[in-house]
Amino acid sequence: MSQLAPLNAERHGKLKLRDRQDYQAYAGQHLVPVVFQEFYGLATEFPLVFVRNSEAGDFVPVAMMGLKQGINLYCQTSDWRAGFVPVGFTVGPLLVTRLESESEPAEISLNEDSELLDESLGEPLFTDSGEQTEFLQKRIEKVMNVTRQTLQARALCKFLADQNLLKQRQIRLQYSPDSPRYEVEGVYIIDEEKLESLSDQEFLTLRQRGLIPLIYAHLTSLQQFGRLSRLQAEADKAAIAQTA
Repeated sequence: MSQLAPLNAERHGKLKLRDRQDYQAYAGQHLVPVVFQEFYGLATEFPLVFVRNSEAGDFVPVAMMGLKQGINLYCQTSDWRAGFVPVGFTVGPLLVTRLESESEPAEISLNEDSELLDESLGEPLFTDSGEQTEFLQKRIEKVMNVTRQTLQARALCKFLADQNLLKQRQIRLQYSPDSPRYEVEGVYIIDEEKLESLSDQEFLTLRQRGLIPLIYAHLTSLQQFGRLSRLQAEADKAAIAQTA
């Protein structure tokens, strides 16, 4: 369990932050939450789908990085295999724990258990006089931007759901006849039939919200299921070889 504490100079004044060199911390996360602003880059690497938040019940966009529950095929080693890194991988250990409005200051917390924090290696978070360093200010600005984009993504997903444009799809994949068959449930995609049947005004509303290119990026990304199936088959073969 992460140890979160509000960021302050008195508690964290001696800490330094190292940039993440690998992403093995996400090895157990096969569905990675993403934001719409990174859809174009992610679509060339991963299937982008929608899932329902188990707590709130709202929809969130995710990049699928594995077919087995809790196994991210890209993060099992320190060798990042993709050409694009989700922005969510780059903002820790800082996070916004309260953002009530744009006019009110946000509460920024620090995951004190992060392996990226050290008192000797990395960039200092505070100056000797207790002020935020320029490095920390830029990191806070980044995590704030990602938080706003995440809230925006949830709002846009709600709009898509309200328009009945999201449909549940069971993913069935088998890379070759001698490889395991995988079925992934709880995944939602854009309903292309519903999309094609929209009135001109409804389609225009989607365009005004900037959703049309994002929808097509999502639909294009579904071609990456073939890549994911191949990576899973390779991982399965490697696991069998290790136990032989």
